[in-house]
Amino acid sequence: MIYSVYHFFKHLVDNKLYFSSIEKLESFPFDKSMLACQNVGQFPDLAIKLNTDNPLFAGVELIELKDSKSYNVPSFNSTIPSGKKDIKRIIKSVNSSIKKQMEYAGNNIYLLSHRDAYYLIRGKYKGNLKIILTYGSFFETIKSDDLISQSFEQILEEQLTRRGLKLEKTLNQF
Repeated sequence: MIYSVYHFFKHLVDNKLYFSSIEKLESFPFDKSMLACQNVGQFPDLAIKLNTDNPLFAGVELIELKDSKSYNVPSFNSTIPSGKKDIKRIIKSVNSSIKKQMEYAGNNIYLLSHRDAYYLIRGKYKGNLKIILTYGSFFETIKSDDLISQSFEQILEEQLTRRGLKLEKTLNQF
Protein backbone atom coordinates (compact mmCIF):
# COMPACT_ATOMS: atom_id res chain seq x y z
CA MET A 1 0.00 0.00 0.00
CA ILE A 2 1.19 3.52 -0.77
CA TYR A 3 0.35 6.38 1.56
CA SER A 4 1.30 9.99 2.10
CA VAL A 5 -0.25 13.24 3.24
CA TYR A 6 -2.05 13.33 -0.14
CA HIS A 7 -3.67 9.96 0.54
CA PHE A 8 -4.46 11.12 4.07
CA PHE A 9 -6.20 14.21 2.66
CA LYS A 10 -8.16 12.08 0.17
CA HIS A 11 -9.36 9.93 3.07
CA LEU A 12 -10.53 13.10 4.85
CA VAL A 13 -12.37 14.35 1.76
CA ASP A 14 -14.02 10.95 1.26
CA ASN A 15 -15.33 11.14 4.84
CA LYS A 16 -15.96 14.90 5.10
CA LEU A 17 -19.60 14.57 6.20
CA TYR A 18 -18.50 12.67 9.29
CA PHE A 19 -16.49 15.67 10.56
CA SER A 20 -19.59 17.55 11.69
CA SER A 21 -20.99 14.64 13.68
CA ILE A 22 -18.01 13.88 15.92
CA GLU A 23 -17.40 15.81 19.13
CA LYS A 24 -13.59 15.67 19.16
CA LEU A 25 -11.34 15.67 16.12
CA GLU A 26 -9.18 12.87 17.53
CA SER A 27 -12.34 10.67 17.51
CA PHE A 28 -12.39 10.74 13.70
CA PRO A 29 -11.82 7.24 12.27
CA PHE A 30 -8.50 7.93 10.57
CA ASP A 31 -7.27 5.17 8.25
CA LYS A 32 -5.03 3.25 10.65
CA SER A 33 -3.42 1.30 7.80
CA MET A 34 -1.53 4.45 6.76
CA LEU A 35 -0.54 5.55 10.28
CA ALA A 36 2.77 4.84 12.02
CA CYS A 37 1.54 6.36 15.29
CA GLN A 38 -1.48 8.00 16.86
CA ASN A 39 -1.33 10.09 20.06
CA VAL A 40 -3.63 12.40 21.99
CA GLY A 41 -2.23 15.63 23.39
CA GLN A 42 1.35 14.95 22.31
CA PHE A 43 3.04 16.09 19.11
CA PRO A 44 2.54 14.56 16.64
CA ASP A 45 -1.04 13.42 17.03
CA LEU A 46 -0.59 11.34 13.87
CA ALA A 47 2.35 10.20 11.74
CA ILE A 48 2.07 8.70 8.28
CA LYS A 49 3.99 5.44 7.71
CA LEU A 50 7.20 5.39 5.71
CA ASN A 51 7.02 4.19 2.10
CA THR A 52 10.25 2.53 1.05
CA ASP A 53 9.09 1.26 -2.33
CA ASN A 54 7.83 4.51 -3.89
CA PRO A 55 10.10 7.57 -4.10
CA LEU A 56 7.20 9.78 -5.24
CA PHE A 57 5.33 9.28 -1.95
CA ALA A 58 7.81 8.89 0.92
CA GLY A 59 5.15 9.25 3.60
CA VAL A 60 6.41 9.99 7.16
CA GLU A 61 4.53 13.28 7.45
CA LEU A 62 3.62 14.41 10.95
CA ILE A 63 0.13 15.74 11.63
CA GLU A 64 -1.08 17.81 14.58
CA LEU A 65 -4.83 18.03 15.22
CA LYS A 66 -6.33 21.38 16.22
CA ASP A 67 -9.99 21.70 17.21
CA SER A 68 -11.70 25.05 17.76
CA LYS A 69 -15.16 26.31 18.65
CA SER A 70 -14.54 29.28 16.37
CA TYR A 71 -12.75 29.92 13.12
CA ASN A 72 -9.57 30.96 14.95
CA VAL A 73 -6.60 28.60 15.09
CA PRO A 74 -6.24 27.30 18.64
CA SER A 75 -2.97 27.82 20.48
CA PHE A 76 0.07 25.65 19.90
CA ASN A 77 0.82 24.27 23.35
CA SER A 78 2.67 21.09 22.48
CA THR A 79 4.92 22.31 19.66
CA ILE A 80 6.21 25.40 17.90
CA PRO A 81 4.64 25.23 14.44
CA SER A 82 7.09 24.76 11.59
CA GLY A 83 7.25 23.07 8.20
CA LYS A 84 9.91 20.54 9.20
CA LYS A 85 10.56 18.67 12.45
CA ASP A 86 13.70 16.83 13.52
CA ILE A 87 12.70 13.24 14.31
CA LYS A 88 15.42 12.91 16.97
CA ARG A 89 13.80 15.72 18.97
CA ILE A 90 10.40 14.07 18.75
CA ILE A 91 11.51 10.62 19.90
CA LYS A 92 13.98 11.87 22.54
CA SER A 93 13.90 8.91 24.90
CA VAL A 94 14.37 5.20 24.28
CA ASN A 95 11.00 4.58 25.93
CA SER A 96 9.16 7.13 23.77
CA SER A 97 5.67 5.91 22.92
CA ILE A 98 6.01 7.59 19.51
CA LYS A 99 9.23 5.69 18.81
CA LYS A 100 7.70 2.39 19.93
CA GLN A 101 4.62 2.91 17.75
CA MET A 102 6.72 3.80 14.70
CA GLU A 103 8.99 0.78 15.17
CA TYR A 104 5.96 -1.48 15.63
CA ALA A 105 4.59 -0.10 12.33
CA GLY A 106 7.81 -1.32 10.69
CA ASN A 107 9.35 2.10 10.09
CA ASN A 108 13.07 2.78 9.93
CA ILE A 109 12.68 5.90 12.06
CA TYR A 110 16.06 7.42 11.24
CA LEU A 111 15.88 6.91 7.45
CA LEU A 112 14.65 10.51 7.08
CA SER A 113 15.99 12.86 9.74
CA HIS A 114 13.46 15.65 9.14
CA ARG A 115 9.74 15.22 8.62
CA ASP A 116 7.19 17.53 7.06
CA ALA A 117 4.66 18.80 9.59
CA TYR A 118 1.01 19.48 8.79
CA TYR A 119 -1.81 20.86 10.91
CA LEU A 120 -5.37 19.59 10.56
CA ILE A 121 -7.57 22.37 11.88
CA ARG A 122 -11.31 22.10 12.41
CA GLY A 123 -13.35 25.16 13.30
CA LYS A 124 -17.01 25.04 14.31
CA TYR A 125 -19.05 28.20 14.59
CA LYS A 126 -22.84 28.68 14.66
CA GLY A 127 -23.49 25.34 12.98
CA ASN A 128 -20.91 25.91 10.26
CA LEU A 129 -17.75 23.88 9.86
CA LYS A 130 -14.36 24.63 8.31
CA ILE A 131 -11.60 22.06 7.95
CA ILE A 132 -8.10 22.98 6.84
CA LEU A 133 -5.00 20.87 6.31
CA THR A 134 -2.05 23.22 6.13
CA TYR A 135 1.71 22.85 5.89
CA GLY A 136 3.49 23.96 9.07
CA SER A 137 5.60 26.66 7.43
CA PHE A 138 2.38 28.65 7.00
CA PHE A 139 2.68 29.53 10.69
CA GLU A 140 6.39 30.39 10.58
CA THR A 141 6.49 34.15 10.76
CA ILE A 142 9.92 33.93 12.38
CA LYS A 143 12.34 31.02 12.77
CA SER A 144 11.86 28.80 15.84
CA ASP A 145 15.30 29.66 17.27
CA ASP A 146 14.58 33.39 16.94
CA LEU A 147 11.15 32.92 18.53
CA ILE A 148 12.65 31.17 21.53
CA SER A 149 15.47 33.69 22.06
CA GLN A 150 13.10 36.65 21.61
CA SER A 151 10.67 35.09 24.11
CA PHE A 152 13.40 34.73 26.73
CA GLU A 153 14.64 38.24 26.02
CA GLN A 154 11.10 39.59 26.49
CA ILE A 155 10.71 37.72 29.80
CA LEU A 156 14.07 39.01 31.03
CA GLU A 157 13.26 42.55 29.95
CA GLU A 158 9.88 42.48 31.73
CA GLN A 159 11.45 41.19 34.94
CA LEU A 160 14.20 43.82 34.84
CA THR A 161 11.67 46.59 34.12
CA ARG A 162 9.69 45.57 37.21
CA ARG A 163 12.90 46.03 39.20
CA GLY A 164 13.61 49.41 37.61
CA LEU A 165 16.53 48.16 35.49
CA LYS A 166 17.15 48.24 31.76
CA LEU A 167 18.25 45.23 29.73
CA GLU A 168 21.08 47.05 27.91
CA LYS A 169 22.49 48.44 31.16
CA THR A 170 22.36 45.02 32.83
CA LEU A 171 24.02 43.25 29.89
CA ASN A 172 26.80 45.82 29.76
CA GLN A 173 27.74 44.88 33.34
CA PHE A 174 28.74 41.42 32.12
